[in-house]
Amino acid sequence: MNFTVREALSDADWSNGCELLQKVYVSGGYPVAESAVQFMVRDRLEGEGEFLLAVRTDGVVIGAVLFLHEQSALRQLAQTGEREFRVLAVHPGARGCGVGEALVQACIDRALLANAGGVVIWTQPTMLAAHRLYERLGFLRALDRDQRDPRGFTRLVYAWRS
Repeated sequence: MNFTVREALSDADWSNGCELLQKVYVSGGYPVAESAVQFMVRDRLEGEGEFLLAVRTDGVVIGAVLFLHEQSALRQLAQTGEREFRVLAVHPGARGCGVGEALVQACIDRALLANAGGVVIWTQPTMLAAHRLYERLGFLRALDRDQRDPRGFTRLVYAWRS
């Protein structure tokens, strides 16, 4: 599958990227639909980081992730010298084709360009494919940074060091 990773540039990019996030997370049973509609929208995400999209050659958005700015209000984990990404999503039809890996690598590359010493992410215990992806890319579990989520599960923290 041919695709490129780039930042969202247009209204259509933002619309398609946010729609993908909502569909992937809600259909996966992660947030309730009303929560996704409130959080995974341009008004909430824009300005908080780089909204990166995986886009097929025909223009279809097949993946998205938000690489947070160092001072983003959406930061939950990043400590001094670290960067964080949130809401990684890959269209079900594009899974296993390297889309998630390319998006995470784009976050790592941006962190390195910013001279960050590491990258952090949290994931839910049931997101096994995400765990495997992070581990394959060199992320390690940071057990001491795990957090209890108000929804009743433990946020599993993964950290990558440069």
